[in-house]
Amino acid sequence: MKNPFPTLGTSIAAAVGAGIASAILFSLVNQVTVVAIALAYLSPLPIMIAVLGFGRIPGVIATAVAALTVFGIAIIQQPHEGRGAILDAAALAGLTFVLSLGLPALWLSFLAALSRPKGSSSWSITVGAGRSFARDYCPLERLLTYGVAISATVAVAGTLYVSFRHGGFAASLDLAEGAVAPALEGLIGDLALPRGIDAHSIAQLIVLATPPAVAASTLLMLTLNLWLAGRVAEVSGRLPRPWPDIPHELGLPRTYALVFVAAAAGASFIGGVAALISAIVAAALGMGFALQGLAVIHDLSRGLRFRTLLLTLVYVSLALLMPWPLVPVAVLGLLDSAFSLRNRRQNKISPKP
Repeated sequence: MKNPFPTLGTSIAAAVGAGIASAILFSLVNQVTVVAIALAYLSPLPIMIAVLGFGRIPGVIATAVAALTVFGIAIIQQPHEGRGAILDAAALAGLTFVLSLGLPALWLSFLAALSRPKGSSSWSITVGAGRSFARDYCPLERLLTYGVAISATVAVAGTLYVSFRHGGFAASLDLAEGAVAPALEGLIGDLALPRGIDAHSIAQLIVLATPPAVAASTLLMLTLNLWLAGRVAEVSGRLPRPWPDIPHELGLPRTYALVFVAAAAGASFIGGVAALISAIVAAALGMGFALQGLAVIHDLSRGLRFRTLLLTLVYVSLALLMPWPLVPVAVLGLLDSAFSLRNRRQNKISPKP
């Protein structure tokens, strides 16, 4: 087993490397290719590994290095602009990284690393060796709850920023619709559309659906990267907590089901920016309940002979038909939140890893 107590030099070197790697991955999104976007999706991963594997300070260093590297890459990518415009764009890129990915990755991985002696109220980050002691660890419910809140906040903040920058919600909506509609008209061509539907109405729907999709996608990205970072830290022997029983423990508080219903109703029956914000909250919560639904499937299928086939079909359908399969999975998560499906069968299912 590798030494779970890294030296200061090792920790700093790992933090700097993690920050540079995170910035490079983030900057790949400008390439607008499937491979580049897939790699950019992993940009929070190095920061999370730095926190889980080396501690809080290396995580902070990694985030700062990543922000500065994003700033530098943005300057290099705009060599023909004016000096003022280059610095403004680079500063915006660095700030965007910090607020949308850097700080969320830092905070969630920090929470995941927290523990305390049983009976104590003092939380702290322990090294991997501390896993053998009787301790309480940050519950997965809390991690998912923070993930939902962060994802919704990022999408709402982005929406409000764009609206403010372009003269209000209606003006920014018209501007975005005007940019998308010509491309749609070229794709549609002479295709006959149903009465009352044209390229502009479809463009408006796409523009309005984008912020909620960003919220849901951000939550999925953060949770997936946190899981990967945990696995990497576990393999290295530096994960500061025992591996949790994710299928049985992952979920949202029951009251969040009511919040989801209220947000969905607000998105349906009110208008303007308030409806869009409600849709963002509903989308983030919907993705949270979808993750809970996947955990329910994993947990309740334990012991079944066709479990591998079932899980394969679930994930293949998610990969091929996204986002539609998320709807029944989210409904399952809501049912579990309301009726505690996993707890009802806890004593009937033989626990398996």
